[in-house]
Amino acid sequence: MSADLSCPVCGTELDLAVLFSHEGDQRAMARLAEVSIPLGARVLQYVGLFTPHKQRLTAAKKIKLILQLLPDLERQAITYKGRDWAAPLSAWAMAIDQMLAARDVQRLELPMKGHGYLYAILAGMADKHEGQAEQQREQELRAGPRAATVNGPASVADLVQAPAPTAAPRPAPAAPAPAGMSPTVRAMRAVIESKRGTTP
Repeated sequence: MSADLSCPVCGTELDLAVLFSHEGDQRAMARLAEVSIPLGARVLQYVGLFTPHKQRLTAAKKIKLILQLLPDLERQAITYKGRDWAAPLSAWAMAIDQMLAARDVQRLELPMKGHGYLYAILAGMADKHEGQAEQQREQELRAGPRAATVNGPASVADLVQAPAPTAAPRPAPAAPAPAGMSPTVRAMRAVIESKRGTTP
């Protein structure tokens, strides 16, 4: 096919077949952008860790590496050592930042050969998060409501609904004696009234 387009700046002729051959690359970049623009920039930096010494990383190699990551980025999970691990986008960002920091202090062996190190970091983060969540659940169980005592009420509702204890009846107070009466006379009158069958 003959060239149908040319660059308006340098005049380089472009074949439409060449343009359409890069459609897959464009779709890969669009998918990466849909995941997250800020994270996409980090992924591109991460891909740079695969650059061979004294060489350039070809566009085809970059796209291949990105396509390897995209399914897991989109589902926000990874499979590592036979197990699926949750990997939210925030964890991807932290893991990539950790690798870039290690590169800056020359603690990372470059160029990278695969995604194993990145996935190990992501799995470690997920495992730590699971451990913290399990520890919190155990603390909540230990700090839960205490069991009711054997003799006491089972709940506040039982305490409210329980009948109040009845007190022993008190004897009725004696009728007050008329003012000015001596204790002897009061006692004699009480005896007389009791013999008559009246209540004092």
